[in-house]
Amino acid sequence: MAELNIIERVIALEGVDLLKNLSPEQLSRIASIAKEVRYAPGKRILDAASAQDSLFVILDGKVELASNGSVLHTAQQGEVLGAWALFDSEPLPVQATASHDVHLLRISRDDFFDLLSDNMEITAAIFSTLVRRFRQITEAIKQ
Repeated sequence: MAELNIIERVIALEGVDLLKNLSPEQLSRIASIAKEVRYAPGKRILDAASAQDSLFVILDGKVELASNGSVLHTAQQGEVLGAWALFDSEPLPVQATASHDVHLLRISRDDFFDLLSDNMEITAAIFSTLVRRFRQITEAIKQ
């Protein structure tokens, strides 16, 4: 399968909630640092015992998210794995394993922070999304 072009990568990133406030030009900058990776069925993508350093966007295939041996969710095209890893290196008690051949975009924390340091508007848009999420969680707890 051929590598995606920059437009196809931008389209994939448009579905990521964390990035939804970004313009196509800003998404293009992020798409330029994303690397395509593939995993065969049964291969571990995220390990609960290890610190993570990348966000993954599922382009094709399915990934089982499990905790303590129980499958919590089967993630599919357009879903994100490891968004927390861009901001926190602590492991979460969830592992992700390819249940089918999986094609992903990988965005490493280091590349992401390098990009943010040169693009304040991207930083502001992402923090706006994070604050909105925090408010939603706070409101849900109050109810």
